[in-house]
Amino acid sequence: MRTSSALDGGKRQVTGKKVLVAGKFDILHLGHIAYLEQARALAGPGGELIAVIALDKTIERERGAPPVFPQEQRRRLIESLKVVDKAILGYDTDDHTSIVIDNRPDVVALGYDQKTDIEGLEKRIRELGLSTRIVRLARGNVGGLYSSTMIRKRIIDFYGNNGSERQIKSQAHRAPQPPE
Repeated sequence: MRTSSALDGGKRQVTGKKVLVAGKFDILHLGHIAYLEQARALAGPGGELIAVIALDKTIERERGAPPVFPQEQRRRLIESLKVVDKAILGYDTDDHTSIVIDNRPDVVALGYDQKTDIEGLEKRIRELGLSTRIVRLARGNVGGLYSSTMIRKRIIDFYGNNGSERQIKSQAHRAPQPPE
C-alpha cells in the first residue's frame, strides 16, 4: 500500500502520481488550502492534482441551500491555485465511481471531514479492475477560520440584519440616558 507522510509519519511517499480530490470549495479558506497542499504532496514530483468541484445542485441537495459562489466561479478559483493542476466540475450523481473511472487517478484523497463510504468505494473500484487507492488526509493545523461553517457563522454574527443586531448589542452596553 502506498501512503503519504500525512498517513504514516513519512515512512513512504507516493511520487509522480495522479491524485483526485473533491469538495464544495465554497467560501475558499485555509482549511481548503491545507487539504489541497496535502493532496499535492501525495502526488509528489511530476505528479498531478485534479480537484473535482461539487455542482451547485449537489450542494443545494446536501445543504438545503445554494452555494455562495456558483460552480464555475468555484472551479476557476480552485484551478487558479498553484498546487492544483486541473479543476473540473463533478457529476450529477451520488455514485462517485464514475468520476474515478473517467479520470483514473492513482489516489483519491479525502478530507478529514468528508463523509464517504471508503470501504464501499474501494470495493466498487476493485470490481472495475482499477488500482486506485483511497486515503483520508489529516486535518491541517491552520488555526483561525478554517471552515466554511465558521466563516458563515462569523458573517452572520457580525453582519446579520445588516448590522442592526450588532448595533443593538453595542447600545445595550451604554449607560441609560436621562429623559429630556
